[in-house]
Amino acid sequence: MKIIEDFVLGTPYLFLKKIPYLWILLVVFWVWPPILSSIIGGIIILGLILMALQQRFWENKVKRDFQKEGQPFRDHPRAPFSYQVRNVSLVLAGSALLGLLLGNRLDLNSLQWFLLSAGLMLLYKDSLIFGSSAVYLITPRGIAVRFVPGHVDYRLFFSYNEINHIVRVRSGDELPRKLDVLSPMRDQKEGILLMAKHPDGFSNQIGHVLLTPTDADSFLGHVPSTLIEKNALIR
Repeated sequence: MKIIEDFVLGTPYLFLKKIPYLWILLVVFWVWPPILSSIIGGIIILGLILMALQQRFWENKVKRDFQKEGQPFRDHPRAPFSYQVRNVSLVLAGSALLGLLLGNRLDLNSLQWFLLSAGLMLLYKDSLIFGSSAVYLITPRGIAVRFVPGHVDYRLFFSYNEINHIVRVRSGDELPRKLDVLSPMRDQKEGILLMAKHPDGFSNQIGHVLLTPTDADSFLGHVPSTLIEKNALIR
Protein backbone atom coordinates (compact mmCIF):
# COMPACT_ATOMS: atom_id res chain seq x y z
CA MET A 1 0.00 0.00 0.00
CA LYS A 2 2.84 2.39 0.83
CA ILE A 3 4.30 1.81 -2.64
CA ILE A 4 1.01 2.94 -4.18
CA GLU A 5 0.88 5.97 -1.87
CA ASP A 6 4.44 6.96 -2.75
CA PHE A 7 3.69 6.60 -6.46
CA VAL A 8 0.52 8.69 -6.28
CA LEU A 9 2.05 11.38 -4.06
CA GLY A 10 5.15 11.44 -6.26
CA THR A 11 3.13 12.11 -9.41
CA PRO A 12 3.35 15.85 -10.11
CA TYR A 13 -0.03 17.53 -9.79
CA LEU A 14 0.94 19.70 -12.75
CA PHE A 15 1.13 16.54 -14.88
CA LEU A 16 -2.28 15.34 -13.70
CA LYS A 17 -3.80 18.73 -14.60
CA LYS A 18 -2.72 18.19 -18.21
CA ILE A 19 -4.93 15.11 -18.51
CA PRO A 20 -8.17 17.14 -18.88
CA TYR A 21 -6.81 18.33 -22.24
CA LEU A 22 -7.77 14.87 -23.47
CA TRP A 23 -11.37 16.07 -23.20
CA ILE A 24 -10.75 17.85 -26.51
CA LEU A 25 -9.91 14.55 -28.20
CA LEU A 26 -12.87 12.86 -26.53
CA VAL A 27 -15.32 15.36 -28.00
CA VAL A 28 -13.66 15.85 -31.39
CA PHE A 29 -13.15 12.16 -32.17
CA TRP A 30 -16.42 10.85 -30.73
CA VAL A 31 -17.71 8.08 -33.02
CA TRP A 32 -19.94 5.04 -32.62
CA PRO A 33 -18.99 2.52 -31.40
CA PRO A 34 -16.99 4.73 -29.04
CA ILE A 35 -13.94 2.49 -28.67
CA LEU A 36 -11.30 5.22 -28.91
CA SER A 37 -13.47 7.66 -26.99
CA SER A 38 -13.92 5.11 -24.18
CA ILE A 39 -10.16 4.74 -23.85
CA ILE A 40 -9.68 8.50 -23.72
CA GLY A 41 -12.54 8.85 -21.24
CA GLY A 42 -11.00 6.14 -19.07
CA ILE A 43 -7.69 8.02 -18.96
CA ILE A 44 -9.51 11.21 -17.91
CA ILE A 45 -11.36 9.36 -15.14
CA LEU A 46 -8.08 7.78 -13.99
CA GLY A 47 -6.50 11.23 -13.78
CA LEU A 48 -9.38 12.56 -11.68
CA ILE A 49 -9.12 9.53 -9.37
CA LEU A 50 -5.39 10.11 -8.91
CA MET A 51 -6.06 13.75 -7.97
CA ALA A 52 -8.55 12.61 -5.32
CA LEU A 53 -6.17 9.94 -4.06
CA GLN A 54 -3.39 12.49 -3.65
CA GLN A 55 -5.54 14.30 -1.10
CA ARG A 56 -6.39 11.11 0.78
CA PHE A 57 -2.84 9.76 0.78
CA TRP A 58 -1.41 13.14 1.86
CA GLU A 59 -3.73 13.11 4.88
CA ASN A 60 -2.68 9.54 5.68
CA LYS A 61 0.99 10.56 5.53
CA VAL A 62 0.42 13.52 7.85
CA LYS A 63 -1.30 11.22 10.35
CA ARG A 64 1.59 8.73 10.26
CA ASP A 65 4.29 11.39 10.58
CA PHE A 66 2.74 13.78 13.10
CA GLN A 67 -0.21 12.08 14.85
CA LYS A 68 0.82 9.17 17.08
CA GLU A 69 -2.72 8.40 18.24
CA GLY A 70 -6.23 9.57 17.50
CA GLN A 71 -7.23 11.71 14.55
CA PRO A 72 -6.03 15.23 13.68
CA PHE A 73 -8.57 18.02 13.62
CA ARG A 74 -9.59 18.48 9.99
CA ASP A 75 -11.09 21.56 8.38
CA HIS A 76 -11.98 21.86 4.69
CA PRO A 77 -13.24 25.35 3.83
CA ARG A 78 -15.04 25.86 0.54
CA ALA A 79 -16.04 28.82 -1.56
CA PRO A 80 -19.65 30.00 -1.01
CA PHE A 81 -22.22 27.85 -2.81
CA SER A 82 -23.71 30.92 -4.50
CA TYR A 83 -20.25 31.78 -5.90
CA GLN A 84 -19.90 28.29 -7.37
CA VAL A 85 -23.41 28.27 -8.85
CA ARG A 86 -22.84 31.67 -10.45
CA ASN A 87 -19.59 30.57 -12.04
CA VAL A 88 -21.02 27.29 -13.33
CA SER A 89 -23.99 29.16 -14.79
CA LEU A 90 -21.66 31.58 -16.57
CA VAL A 91 -19.61 28.70 -17.97
CA LEU A 92 -22.70 26.89 -19.25
CA ALA A 93 -24.20 30.04 -20.73
CA GLY A 94 -20.93 31.04 -22.39
CA SER A 95 -20.43 27.54 -23.76
CA ALA A 96 -23.98 27.47 -25.13
CA LEU A 97 -23.40 30.80 -26.89
CA LEU A 98 -20.12 29.49 -28.28
CA GLY A 99 -21.93 26.41 -29.58
CA LEU A 100 -24.48 28.58 -31.40
CA LEU A 101 -21.82 30.82 -32.93
CA LEU A 102 -19.41 28.08 -34.02
CA GLY A 103 -21.88 25.33 -34.88
CA ASN A 104 -20.79 23.16 -37.87
CA ARG A 105 -17.37 24.82 -38.04
CA LEU A 106 -14.29 22.59 -38.16
CA ASP A 107 -16.68 19.65 -38.60
CA LEU A 108 -18.03 20.09 -35.07
CA ASN A 109 -21.72 20.62 -34.42
CA SER A 110 -23.15 23.02 -31.82
CA LEU A 111 -23.42 20.30 -29.14
CA GLN A 112 -19.78 19.33 -29.60
CA TRP A 113 -18.66 22.95 -29.26
CA PHE A 114 -20.76 23.28 -26.11
CA LEU A 115 -19.36 20.08 -24.57
CA LEU A 116 -15.83 21.00 -25.61
CA SER A 117 -15.95 24.43 -23.96
CA ALA A 118 -17.94 23.54 -20.84
CA GLY A 119 -16.06 20.30 -20.14
CA LEU A 120 -12.62 21.84 -20.57
CA MET A 121 -13.48 24.76 -18.30
CA LEU A 122 -14.96 22.57 -15.56
CA LEU A 123 -12.08 20.09 -15.67
CA TYR A 124 -9.13 22.44 -16.18
CA LYS A 125 -10.28 25.68 -14.54
CA ASP A 126 -12.00 24.05 -11.56
CA SER A 127 -10.08 26.17 -9.04
CA LEU A 128 -11.26 29.34 -10.75
CA ILE A 129 -14.88 28.14 -10.91
CA PHE A 130 -15.26 26.36 -7.57
CA GLY A 131 -12.52 28.05 -5.56
CA SER A 132 -9.08 26.78 -4.58
CA SER A 133 -8.84 23.56 -2.60
CA ALA A 134 -7.60 24.02 0.97
CA VAL A 135 -7.46 21.41 3.74
CA TYR A 136 -6.08 22.06 7.24
CA LEU A 137 -4.98 19.32 9.65
CA ILE A 138 -4.05 20.19 13.24
CA THR A 139 -1.68 17.69 14.85
CA PRO A 140 0.18 17.65 18.18
CA ARG A 141 3.31 18.88 16.39
CA GLY A 142 1.96 21.52 14.05
CA ILE A 143 -0.52 22.51 11.37
CA ALA A 144 -0.49 20.77 7.99
CA VAL A 145 -1.98 22.49 4.96
CA ARG A 146 -2.58 21.22 1.44
CA PHE A 147 -3.41 24.10 -0.85
CA VAL A 148 -4.27 23.76 -4.55
CA PRO A 149 -4.80 27.19 -6.14
CA GLY A 150 -4.53 25.93 -9.71
CA HIS A 151 -2.09 23.67 -11.49
CA VAL A 152 0.28 23.09 -8.57
CA ASP A 153 -0.42 21.71 -5.11
CA TYR A 154 1.40 22.95 -2.02
CA ARG A 155 1.90 20.55 0.90
CA LEU A 156 2.96 22.61 3.86
CA PHE A 157 3.63 21.94 7.52
CA PHE A 158 3.95 24.72 10.08
CA SER A 159 5.61 23.41 13.21
CA TYR A 160 4.58 25.01 16.49
CA ASN A 161 8.27 25.80 17.00
CA GLU A 162 8.12 28.05 13.91
CA ILE A 163 4.98 29.91 14.99
CA ASN A 164 5.33 32.98 17.17
CA HIS A 165 1.62 33.30 17.84
CA ILE A 166 -1.81 32.57 16.38
CA VAL A 167 -4.50 35.23 16.30
CA ARG A 168 -8.02 35.49 14.97
CA VAL A 169 -8.36 38.44 12.61
CA ARG A 170 -11.49 40.21 11.47
CA SER A 171 -12.32 42.77 8.81
CA GLY A 172 -10.43 45.99 9.49
CA ASP A 173 -7.53 44.40 11.37
CA GLU A 174 -4.07 45.30 10.19
CA LEU A 175 -2.40 42.40 8.39
CA PRO A 176 1.32 41.73 7.87
CA ARG A 177 2.90 43.14 4.73
CA LYS A 178 4.17 39.73 3.62
CA LEU A 179 1.11 37.51 3.81
CA ASP A 180 -0.01 34.35 2.04
CA VAL A 181 -3.73 33.56 2.04
CA LEU A 182 -4.27 29.79 1.91
CA SER A 183 -8.00 29.81 1.33
CA PRO A 184 -10.55 28.93 -1.36
CA MET A 185 -11.03 32.68 -1.86
CA ARG A 186 -7.77 34.59 -2.23
CA ASP A 187 -9.15 38.02 -1.24
CA GLN A 188 -10.07 36.98 2.31
CA LYS A 189 -9.27 39.42 5.15
CA GLU A 190 -10.72 37.41 8.04
CA GLY A 191 -9.64 34.12 9.56
CA ILE A 192 -6.79 32.64 11.58
CA LEU A 193 -3.41 34.31 11.22
CA LEU A 194 -0.24 32.32 11.80
CA MET A 195 2.56 34.72 12.66
CA ALA A 196 6.01 33.25 12.10
CA LYS A 197 8.86 33.86 14.51
CA HIS A 198 10.91 35.28 11.66
CA PRO A 199 9.81 38.83 10.73
CA ASP A 200 9.63 37.96 7.01
CA GLY A 201 7.56 34.83 7.43
CA PHE A 202 8.11 31.08 7.41
CA SER A 203 10.48 31.00 4.43
CA ASN A 204 11.61 32.96 1.39
CA GLN A 205 8.54 31.67 -0.47
CA ILE A 206 5.97 31.65 2.34
CA GLY A 207 5.29 34.71 4.46
CA HIS A 208 2.95 34.88 7.41
CA VAL A 209 -0.13 32.76 6.72
CA LEU A 210 -3.85 33.47 6.82
CA LEU A 211 -6.16 30.43 7.06
CA THR A 212 -9.94 30.57 6.78
CA PRO A 213 -11.37 27.53 8.60
CA THR A 214 -15.11 26.96 8.53
CA ASP A 215 -15.18 26.87 12.35
CA ALA A 216 -12.59 29.28 13.74
CA ASP A 217 -13.48 28.58 17.36
CA SER A 218 -13.00 24.82 16.99
CA PHE A 219 -9.78 25.45 15.09
CA LEU A 220 -8.37 27.58 17.92
CA GLY A 221 -9.55 25.01 20.44
CA HIS A 222 -7.20 22.42 18.95
CA VAL A 223 -4.00 24.46 18.84
CA PRO A 224 -1.79 25.03 21.91
CA SER A 225 -3.34 27.75 24.06
CA THR A 226 0.12 29.21 24.73
CA LEU A 227 0.34 30.28 21.07
CA ILE A 228 -3.01 32.05 20.92
CA GLU A 229 -2.80 35.81 21.00
CA LYS A 230 -5.79 37.17 22.89
CA ASN A 231 -5.38 40.82 21.93
CA ALA A 232 -6.92 41.97 18.65
CA LEU A 233 -4.67 43.42 16.00
CA ILE A 234 -4.55 47.16 15.37
CA ARG A 235 -7.71 48.42 13.64
